[in-house]
Amino acid sequence: MIKIGRPYIDAAPPWYIPFFDLAPGDDLIAALHENLEAVLQTLDQIQPDRLSYRYATGKWTLKQVLIHLADEERYYAYKAFCCSRGTAVFLEVPMSETYCADFNADNRTLIDIREELSAVRAATISLFQTMTPAMLDMRDESQTEVYTARSLGWFTAGHSNHHLKIIQKKYLHI
Repeated sequence: MIKIGRPYIDAAPPWYIPFFDLAPGDDLIAALHENLEAVLQTLDQIQPDRLSYRYATGKWTLKQVLIHLADEERYYAYKAFCCSRGTAVFLEVPMSETYCADFNADNRTLIDIREELSAVRAATISLFQTMTPAMLDMRDESQTEVYTARSLGWFTAGHSNHHLKIIQKKYLHI
């Protein structure tokens, strides 16, 4: 297995850069493992009555934020898969009103969300562990912004850490 180092700044949209900074270290697989552990530890602190909490009108519930993490990770992993295979694909960023309208959150439990987050992360790690350096740095320049699998992986770790901080501060007050 190779060590997947930090992304190249010119291989990602400018708005990715702050998320890269939220993912510590110099090895993507280690950063993904560490983030999952932090997420799971935070989930252990959540009381069931807190899952439907919104910290402000119009904001997602805690359950919706957690489901968003799994959904977004799937999206970015698939985009990374396509980049690594040299397949140009346009994927709408899943932030439209339709995407946000129904997370099926009311029918989800903390246990099943935890299992989903763990399974999605295991699949993401497995995907990146199979990539060669050339696959990690194959550039998708089919859109107005450039992406590589490497930049998408580091964004995934940083995005999760971003939401973890919001969960701890605004939802759990820790």
